[in-house]
Order: sequence, then structure tokens, then C-alpha cells
Amino acid sequence: MRSTDFSKLVEASTGVLTDTTPHFQRTLDLVIAQMNSNQEQIDEKMIMFNQGKRYGQIVFLAGGAGSGKGFATKNFMEGNKFKIRDVDEWKKAFIAISKLKRDSTNWEGVVDPKYLDSKGRLLADLDLRNPEHVGSLHMAVKKLGIKEKTLKLLLKDLNQRHLPNILFDITLKDVEDITEVIPRLTEVGYEAKNIHLVWILANYHVAVAANAERERVVDDKILLQTHEGAANTMYGLIRSKGVPNLGGGVHVILANRENTIYWTDSEGNKIKTADGKSVIKDFTYLTLKPEGKNWNTEKEVNGQVLDWIKDNIPRTEKTKGLWSDPPELAGVDYEPEDTLGDY
Repeated sequence: MRSTDFSKLVEASTGVLTDTTPHFQRTLDLVIAQMNSNQEQIDEKMIMFNQGKRYGQIVFLAGGAGSGKGFATKNFMEGNKFKIRDVDEWKKAFIAISKLKRDSTNWEGVVDPKYLDSKGRLLADLDLRNPEHVGSLHMAVKKLGIKEKTLKLLLKDLNQRHLPNILFDITLKDVEDITEVIPRLTEVGYEAKNIHLVWILANYHVAVAANAERERVVDDKILLQTHEGAANTMYGLIRSKGVPNLGGGVHVILANRENTIYWTDSEGNKIKTADGKSVIKDFTYLTLKPEGKNWNTEKEVNGQVLDWIKDNIPRTEKTKGLWSDPPELAGVDYEPEDTLGDY
């Protein structure tokens, strides 16, 4: 039992202790006061955008495949306040619809091509533990232009006084993931100071292991490209101090397991909310640009980010410039495959 709960219980009981001596009552009051003063307040650490506003905020959530963006959204940044545009959800929807079509009594053997991959396989029949099938599903959804269509739907007929919070789940394989969308956002009324960027930086080798355990396994080549691309683009943004109309906060979260600390009880068990979610006490991140202010120019901060990048990204031909002295702009010649898209 927490001390606050115990205090309330004792306080409720003191009202009926009419036969106690004044000395006992004073002693009891001192015990309650001492317990309350020693109690450690359980506050969950969060990155809050514009002090946690429920409208008008845009977040570009960047990171390679398997970096833990879903976990970060739920646990580090009040994801329940945002509409989330996530390519994974589109794929799940098309799989579910194609399954309904297959099982429908009106199917009659007529197959809508949009529910088939390039080899004529029904999307519902693809094995998402098979990287080749995952890639085929990705391309089937990509060719339908769902990314553009969903953006139009998100920005259609918005209430200018209460623009919805939107989170874009992206790989950030190239800067166009942001620059092609921001003008559309400002056109409908979003302010530059409320457009934010968060990079989930996870150890590449940990992401490889996590990818192998996921229900949807991405091909190793694609996994590598998403992590190369995110590192290249993000380091380029740090060097160039962002892009036009990205005026909100810019943060880097070091998302490795050892960097996340949970609240625990006296027996070392994680404290959970009513819905079973573990409560975060602390996690490791840096703010490269505060909301509405200039980019951080402190050498210590930028040096720390560079160290994080070198400690966690794969060292390849596409990223080797980061190990130069001084570091060269990574990604200046980085050209991800046109077929990559968001994974």
C-alpha cells in the first residue's frame, strides 16, 4: 500500500477514535505528516508538445524499422492525443479487407486487383513472417497511392480553431518525408512553431533482433536502408539546422532498453496503470531545438548526439563519413531505392 493510501485510511479512522488521549492523537498526526513528507511522487516522464495541447500539433516521428516507434508513441509522448498516420495500419486494413472479400459469399471468384500482390497472391494469404511476402505487401499498398490519399483525408474540412494533432510515423530515409508534407500542413492552418520532429534512435543490432521477433518481418536489406537513411537525414538536418517551417521542438530519444527506467514498488515490481501499462520514471533524450526557439548550438549537446549516432547506427559505406575528423555530412550521396517507401 502506498503511503498516501495508508494516510487516507488512518485519517478516516481518526474521526472515530473519540476515546484516545490527546497525546495519542498528536503522535498519530506526526506519523501521518512524516509519511506524507517522505512519499516519492509518482510522475510519469513525457515529452509534451506545446504543454500537452490536444489540438494544433504535428509530430514527425522518425526512425528505422524495428526502432521502437510504436513503444515510444505510447510511452514517451502522449500518443493518445494524436491521430496517427502509420503505414503499418494501412497494410493491416488491406489484409483484413481482402480476407473479408475472400470469405464473403459474394466473392464468386472475382478478385479486385488492388487486393492482390504483383504475383497474383491475395494479400490475406501473405505470410508476414516471410520478408519476401512483407516486401510484396508493401509494394501492393504503395502502388495504390494510399499515402497521398490518407493525407488528403486527414487534412480535409478541418476546423481551423481546433486542428487535430497528427503524428506521422516515418522512416525519414530522406528529407522529403518532411519537406513534401509541411507546405500542405501550413496551407490548412498549422503553425510552424507547432510542427515537431522526434527521432527514435535505437541500436541497429538490437533492431535486427527485434525485427526477427516481430509479427511482420522486414527484409534485412530494407532494415539496413531504413536505419542508414534515418541517420543520414537526421544528421543532415542537425548540420543544416532543420528545414523551413519546422519551428517546433526537435528531440532525439535513445530508445535502447537500458535507457528506459520504470517506477517500481518496494519489491522491485513495475508499477502499472489501471490498463496494465508500466509507468515510465525516466528515459534518455536530448532536445536539439526547443519549441519556438533556435537550434541548440552547444558543442556538448551536438557532440553527445554524434556519439549516440556512432554508437548505434550501422557503419557502412553510406554512413562512414560520421567517423571522419571532423565528421563529414553523412548522406550527401545517399540514394535509397525508389521502392523503399516507409516501412
